[in-house]
Amino acid sequence: MRSMTAFAEINRPLERGSLRLTLRSVNHKSLDISLRIHPSLFPLEAAIRAKVRDAAQRGKVDLAVEIQDDPGLEPQINRPLLRAMAKTWQEDAEWLQLPPLSAEAFFRLPGAWLPPATDLAERLEGDLMQGLDTLLAAWNQGRDQEGERLRPAFEAGFARLEALLAILETESAAQAQDLPEQYRKRLDQVLADARLVGQLPAERVIAEAGALAERQDVREELVRLASHLDDFRARLVKGGLGGKALDVWSQEVLRELNTCGSKCKRMAMTRAVMEAKGVLDQIREQGANLE
Repeated sequence: MRSMTAFAEINRPLERGSLRLTLRSVNHKSLDISLRIHPSLFPLEAAIRAKVRDAAQRGKVDLAVEIQDDPGLEPQINRPLLRAMAKTWQEDAEWLQLPPLSAEAFFRLPGAWLPPATDLAERLEGDLMQGLDTLLAAWNQGRDQEGERLRPAFEAGFARLEALLAILETESAAQAQDLPEQYRKRLDQVLADARLVGQLPAERVIAEAGALAERQDVREELVRLASHLDDFRARLVKGGLGGKALDVWSQEVLRELNTCGSKCKRMAMTRAVMEAKGVLDQIREQGANLE
């Protein structure tokens, strides 16, 4: 059971400078990777994203790769361009009536800054990938710990659903026993109001009452609901609760509860169904944090 929310950071010394990796993730319906790296490391972007995809299935992931104190990354002015620009400017400034060459004008020129060393990606690939493996392992450990913190909430919700299922089973058995007689009396009243008493055989009235009562029987729905709870228990014991699976599970349980609610004829059943829906909403909210 793994949460989508976690944070991890590592600092790794290099031959020149140091490497700092930070990773933060929050809930998201799919895997959304946001990567911040130095332009010199763009050749490694595909490999970095592939490692993150291997470690995560869902979540909005923000990964930052920073190279610190590396002389190769220090900004350098394009001195040959500056000298050529200054010479040309000085030669033509008088007859063109140009103002003195300013730093602002020079730095607007393309190529005013020299690019960093082109071998940076090749030089740091091994250290970066090893550091990324360490970072992802720490991040997943944090996600596992966060997922375990949610376990008591799931266990409490599951226990309450089991208790409510027991109430529904008891009440549904009582309802199944009472409904045929209730419908028979109602049919007798309808026949009396229509002045048709005695024109239908008693067996027909009893059969119709039984058919109406069978339509309101919720025991089949409760069997399916119990099966869903068994599945939840098995996943919880194995630590295999997942966000997507839990969302589908919640939809199936809600469908059975809605059917039970539409067939309830006893107040205790109605109250149990309403409370079960509230508990299910709480489980679904917590499940939104799971991968």
